[in-house]
Amino acid sequence: MLKKDNNTDVEIVRENYNKNAQLEWERLEGFHFEFEITKHYLKKYLRGKTVLDIGGGPGRYSVWLAQQGYDVTLVDLSESNIKLAKQKFKEFGVQAKAHVCDARDLSGLDLSTFDNVLIMGPLYHLSDVEDRKKCVLEAKKHLAKDGILFASFITLTAGLNYYLDTAPEQLIYEPAMDLFDRMERDESWSGMAFTQATFINSVEVLPFFDELGFEKLSLLGQEGLTGPRLTKIENSDEEVRKTYLETSLRVCENPQYYAYSDHLLYVGKRKDE
Repeated sequence: MLKKDNNTDVEIVRENYNKNAQLEWERLEGFHFEFEITKHYLKKYLRGKTVLDIGGGPGRYSVWLAQQGYDVTLVDLSESNIKLAKQKFKEFGVQAKAHVCDARDLSGLDLSTFDNVLIMGPLYHLSDVEDRKKCVLEAKKHLAKDGILFASFITLTAGLNYYLDTAPEQLIYEPAMDLFDRMERDESWSGMAFTQATFINSVEVLPFFDELGFEKLSLLGQEGLTGPRLTKIENSDEEVRKTYLETSLRVCENPQYYAYSDHLLYVGKRKDE
């Protein structure tokens, strides 16, 4: 996912995922709005047969995509994530390739082009906008001319949603106050959260991809309306979850409700070049 001249952030992120690969797999175990809403939009926009999953962790989406019949190649910074992904491919009886590599430089992998490229992880951790650009441009190199890009960010309000959902008492501590200072100024935030992370102001997303030569197909909140009460709702009975999912799918592309999600998903294609 990362590679900087200053390797401190790189190693923080790599070590976090090396220690927590199993937890990252379990994060989307069972019913999760992020997973369900993202799958809905993957089904809507995926084309062709090949997928490059950059920064796909231990392979939760790669496994699902392979089960749908796609030819999947997974790339991740963490050795433990890739090791676990290969185990999961065997466990679920799917064929997929997996490599350890930095999302900003895939040149060592000798990859071809893909019908679809996913970047649902690396942009969470790249605090320097130039690094985020490198990551997306590297993905673009491997995206077929008529291919589709899927890229996720952590929202600026994800921290607030977390405090409201599970830990309201932590609101009075750092880094919460620094985060709220940024929210007041309407600025993105980078720092230590669950690991080194970047929380993006949603208004920055479309200009970012426009500059890099992409045309928007969709921009949506991956948790829909559920972020501030995510744990409670995900542990509710099936009828409640279904109602919130249906409602979220109706409004998750409306910018007015992005703040209710912890993650934003950008779906785009190349501009005519």
